[in-house]
Amino acid sequence: MTINAEAGAKATYKDRYRPEDDGLRFQDLTFEGNFVGLEPVTDGILGDKMMRSRAKSKVLEKVTKDDVLNDQFTLDELNDLNNYLAWNIWDTLVMRATEGVSGMIPRQEYEILAFMHEFYRWPEFLRLATDTVGAQGLLDIGASARREVGTKVNSVHDWCIGAVGFGMGRCGLLALEAIGPDEYVEESNTMLKFMQRILWGKRQDGYILNSQDRYRCAIHDDDFLQTLTEQLVPLEEGAPDHSAFTRFNAAAELLAFLQHFDNRLGLGDTGPYELPNGNLLILRDLFVNEPIYHWSDVCEDAGLPYSYTVAIEIDPNAMGLQEIRVNDISTTFTRPKNYIPAIVGGRVFARAKHDSPMSELRSLSIEELAGELPKVQEATLKLYRKISTMCRRDLIWSGHYVYYIDMILPYLRRAGVYEKCVRDLQMWEVDQRVSNYYYDITKRGFAQEVVPQKIFSGRGYLPFGENADLRSSKYKWL
Repeated sequence: MTINAEAGAKATYKDRYRPEDDGLRFQDLTFEGNFVGLEPVTDGILGDKMMRSRAKSKVLEKVTKDDVLNDQFTLDELNDLNNYLAWNIWDTLVMRATEGVSGMIPRQEYEILAFMHEFYRWPEFLRLATDTVGAQGLLDIGASARREVGTKVNSVHDWCIGAVGFGMGRCGLLALEAIGPDEYVEESNTMLKFMQRILWGKRQDGYILNSQDRYRCAIHDDDFLQTLTEQLVPLEEGAPDHSAFTRFNAAAELLAFLQHFDNRLGLGDTGPYELPNGNLLILRDLFVNEPIYHWSDVCEDAGLPYSYTVAIEIDPNAMGLQEIRVNDISTTFTRPKNYIPAIVGGRVFARAKHDSPMSELRSLSIEELAGELPKVQEATLKLYRKISTMCRRDLIWSGHYVYYIDMILPYLRRAGVYEKCVRDLQMWEVDQRVSNYYYDITKRGFAQEVVPQKIFSGRGYLPFGENADLRSSKYKWL
C-alpha cells in the first residue's frame, strides 16, 4: 500500500512515549501567555513539560485520591491550573482556529456569551451536583465512562468545565472589565475541583488531562474494550467496504458538528489503544440526535440513534506514523496528517438513547451502513435548511445554549440534578448581566478581538493575587 512519501517506513510514534522525548512540533506558533522574561512555550509534549516546570505547586503532576478529595485548591494550585489551561487552550484550539469563523453561524459571538454565562452560573449547578453525590460520587461518574461508548462524559466535556467555564469565562469577563482578578475565587474552585474529580476518576492514573500523558486517552477497561475489538472487520484501501466505512464516518461527523452549532461537542475520540497485532484503535463517538435541543427534531424524524461509535483500526507502519495525539477536545491528530488510507479495520455501533444500557448497543455491519447513510444525509440537509432560516439573534442564543447547557448536561444527568437545576435554579434562563452583554460584544468588534488577543494568546488569563481570599464568593443567593 502506498500512502505518502513516508509510507512503508517504520512507525516511530512509540518514541514519543519515552520520558526524555520532546515530541514533534505540529505548528510553528508559540505561546507567550503572561510569562514575563521567559521564553515562549511550544505546542505538544515539550510545551507540557515547559508549563509544568514553571508551576509552583504539584497540582500538574500525578495527584493522589486524597488530593482530589480535598475540598479546594490553594491559590498556587489555582494559578498553576489557570496558567496550564491557558496554554492547553492555545495548544488544542489554535490549530483549529478557523472553526471560529462560519458563514452561517456567528460562532465567536455565541462563544463569548456562553463563556461568561458559564462562569456566572455553572458554580451553582456544579455545587448542587457535588453536594448531591459527594466528591466520591463525582469520581464514580468519571469512572463510568470506562465501560461505555456513546457517552458525553468524555474528554471534551470534562475539559470544558475547567478550560471553558472557568478559563475562558473568567478571561472574557476580565477583558470586559466586568469582574476583577481576585473575585469569584470560591466559584473558580468549585468548577476546577469538579473537573479534576471527574477526570481523575476516569483516567485513574493520577493525571487529569491528555496533554499531561503525551496525548493519550486510553481510558477503557480491557475487558470492555475487547467486546468491541472482537467485532472489527478487515478493510482494504480502495475496496468498496473501505469507502463505505469512511464515507459514513465523514457524513456522521458533519451532522454531529452541525447539530452542535459548528463545534466539537458532538464528537469524542478515545485512544490510541494498541491492539494485539500492533495496530492502533481509535474509538470515535458521534452524537447525531441530542434531543435536548428543539432543532434536533429533524434527527428524530430521520430515525437516528442518539449516537454512533466508529471503531477505527489504523496500521501505524503503513503510514510511517511518527506521532499521534488524542487531545483534550477529543480530536485525533497524526503525523503524517492523513491516516484515512491506513485504516485497515473498523466497525460502527449505535446507541439508541443517552442512557441506553451497553447490553443494547447495536453493532452495524458494513452492509447496514448503506441504510444508515441516507438517514444521516437527510437529517443534515433538513438541519441546514432549518438553521439557514434562523435570524442572527436566534443563531447566537441557540449556539450559546449548546455551550452553556451541553458542556455540563451529562454530569447533571448522572448526578440526578438536571431537572432540579432547570426547575429551581432557572438553568435555561439567561442571566440579566449576560443578556446585556449581548449588545456589548458587538461594539468595537469585542468578540472578534477578545478571542484571538486575550483567549488564544493567553494574555487574558490574569492570575489570582497573592492576597486573594479563597472564600471570596459572589453566588447569586449570597
